[in-house]
Amino acid sequence: MTRLQSSAGNTVVLGRQLGRGGEGSVYEIAGRPGFVAKIYHQPLNTERILKLEGMVRQTHPSLQEISAWPVDVLHTHVDGAVCGFVMRRLSGYHEIHNLYGPAHRKRIFPHADWSFLVHAARNLSSAFETIHAHNHIIGDVNPGNVVVSTQALIRLIDCDSFQISADNQLFPCNVGVLQFTAPELQERSFYGLKRTPNHDNFGLAVLCFHLLFMGRHPFAGRYRGKGDMPIEQAIKEFRFAFGRFAPIWSMDAPPHSLSMDVLPEAVANLFERAFAPPDPNRGRPTAQQWLKALEKLGANLCVCHQNRDHKYPKEQKNCPWCLLEQEGGTRFFASLVSTSDLTTPHHFDLEGVWKRVLAITPPDRAIAPQPADSEPMEPIPLPASLKRVQRGNWIRMALVVTTLWLAIVMFPLLAWLWLPLALAAWMLIRGNAVRQEYQRRRQVLLAARRERARLQGAWQQRASEQPFLNKRHELNVLYERHKALSAEHRQALQDLETHRYQNQLRTFLEGYFIHTADLVGIHTTDRMVLASYGIETAADIAEDALRSVPGFGHHLGRQRLATLLSWRQKLERGFRYNPNQNVAPAAINMLHRRYAQQQHLIEQELLKGSEVLSQIKADILKQRVSLGNALLRQVMQEAQARADLKVFYPDLYMLLRKWRD
Repeated sequence: MTRLQSSAGNTVVLGRQLGRGGEGSVYEIAGRPGFVAKIYHQPLNTERILKLEGMVRQTHPSLQEISAWPVDVLHTHVDGAVCGFVMRRLSGYHEIHNLYGPAHRKRIFPHADWSFLVHAARNLSSAFETIHAHNHIIGDVNPGNVVVSTQALIRLIDCDSFQISADNQLFPCNVGVLQFTAPELQERSFYGLKRTPNHDNFGLAVLCFHLLFMGRHPFAGRYRGKGDMPIEQAIKEFRFAFGRFAPIWSMDAPPHSLSMDVLPEAVANLFERAFAPPDPNRGRPTAQQWLKALEKLGANLCVCHQNRDHKYPKEQKNCPWCLLEQEGGTRFFASLVSTSDLTTPHHFDLEGVWKRVLAITPPDRAIAPQPADSEPMEPIPLPASLKRVQRGNWIRMALVVTTLWLAIVMFPLLAWLWLPLALAAWMLIRGNAVRQEYQRRRQVLLAARRERARLQGAWQQRASEQPFLNKRHELNVLYERHKALSAEHRQALQDLETHRYQNQLRTFLEGYFIHTADLVGIHTTDRMVLASYGIETAADIAEDALRSVPGFGHHLGRQRLATLLSWRQKLERGFRYNPNQNVAPAAINMLHRRYAQQQHLIEQELLKGSEVLSQIKADILKQRVSLGNALLRQVMQEAQARADLKVFYPDLYMLLRKWRD
């Protein structure tokens, strides 16, 4: 057994090795079950030794509560070199990606729902706040440095890489993961870099986003520009794929993702601030701000009335998880409901409910009021001053026309010259006040016509019988769907037996995760993008699905696509089918759940169908009165505007009207 010396000169006996990393190995300590020792593979330089000794002096109960903080340094022998340190042992914890990734979560945290994830994000924020309160910086924020328990307790590990302030000296964090690094630090060397809490706050926001959005990376979206948009570049250019400004940045969120609209405004605004260009006056949201907002979010969640695995903000009218499952078939949370609960028969009087729907008759057909052109309107006369200008214009026009006629008669060969000269003369000598009044009245008429057209369109949308008929058609589709549901359910159960081979193969492939697989050419950023598109295991790998993922669909991504397909094929060759194995209860349970949810949704819509139709009918009748009156008023206003325009050229106006009619 290896024997080392503590800083107090006590002997420390190492036990079995618990883990090995690139920098050091972790061992049990004989006689101290609550602690472990990290021993470095290579000798430490003076700066690393001073940093560890400073961390030990800076230790505090609050730091030990949220992290694997060094509590003592270890020497090779008495007065020997520092070779490692002692820290608390963390048992029952898993790297945080096992919680926010849906595929991992179903295996390791099967009972974790969204409230659990919100609580974990809250505890993560609390851990960051504690580190910052002691004037330290995490620096290398990434999922590998955060572990979580089955009670959503968060612990920070690899603390010896943190940026530490001790004894009036700053010990920097010389490493970092670009996918969790603030935009202003992208493409900069981490070595010797002095970081701030504001830099940590970016990584905190990314981890919180991972937790709340099922492992999606906030900058891993679909880029609508030319070429690829790696996560690191998207971060540098503030291309938040889920934010309100995503269209401006030419970004779209991955399909079947939770929408930012589901979050309370306070939490959504924190994400917007964290991923926007930095505000020098405020900075990014702090760990304390995240802590308060997430505590409030966790206290204001409700349970879905049709699936108690689903929890969401009370402000939402519908369960977002049910909607996502219906859209993409993705089941984000493992079921806590037994199969018997899902198959318990219940009585629903489909025909009785449908009779109540049909009892609501549609409103009578009606058309929008038509303009009454026959009603003469008294025009608003021109002011006396404008009438004088108008008479002057007629006299000037007569003079110009007479002069033009005489010039053409006397000098016919120069007719091409006289016409533009006459036009120029008219433009110079006419009075513009009348023309301006004409244009004003003309614009009033055009605006009146546009408003009448708008009101007529509104009538068709809200006052015709069509909204009622459309809703009744929707209810009829649901009625027919409900009648066919039982037969479809039975057929789907038979298909599970028929496709037992495919189901066993899928279960087998679901045990192999892309995150930990040895895949040459598939980098960290590729794996994050794949996870953001719901591709986490070998079972998710399919050529069509991969081609829809940015970076895998064009010629530059062919090698990556081929690598993943080859990996799946290799795993498939190692699969052994067991014909005696029954269909997995989880598969049956999931099928029962899907049909139970569909049936419940249909029944809820049909139950309120008669009430909804009655309300639509009442709204239509109300709109007919209000829009009808508005249309009649608008017809009168349009007729008035037309009459007001007629005063300028009454005879010519009537001639043109007759010609048009």
